[in-house]
Amino acid sequence: MKTIFLIYLTLSISTMFAQDESLSFFSRDTSVVHIDTILNFENENKGNVKIIKDERLDQITEFIGRKSESITGSLINGYRIQIFFAESRAIAQSQKAGFINSHGEHKAYIDYLAPNYRIRVGNFRTKLQAEKFKQKLISVYPTCIVLKDKIELPVLKTDSEK
Repeated sequence: MKTIFLIYLTLSISTMFAQDESLSFFSRDTSVVHIDTILNFENENKGNVKIIKDERLDQITEFIGRKSESITGSLINGYRIQIFFAESRAIAQSQKAGFINSHGEHKAYIDYLAPNYRIRVGNFRTKLQAEKFKQKLISVYPTCIVLKDKIELPVLKTDSEK
């Protein structure tokens, strides 16, 4: 049994050293073989690369550069009412759709703060305005709360709309 083990050990050690030498990128004189000669980058056949860019990338880049504004316009300090939060995006979207169906005059926003999707509604300049609207919502959304947030500028009514 000992002799079989010694023979196996001898063969396995010699095999390990043999593989080590054959996979080396170094030649016998230990100078490095340049990768250009292995991959042959000096080929004269040049190819063409066609880049297809979505037009919306410029808008996104501009938006990220502004940092203080949203895509729809400038943001100011104000208040919103958080009516719902859940881990599922589908549930949050259905709750948002339900709110818009019943209160179409107010905007609803879905924010993601890991791991929850939050639904915030309204663009209120003062906390009093937000609290007044919250009293209308409390029967349907008993856990709604008023929070400080960045809001969109209010739309000014023109003479024709008055």
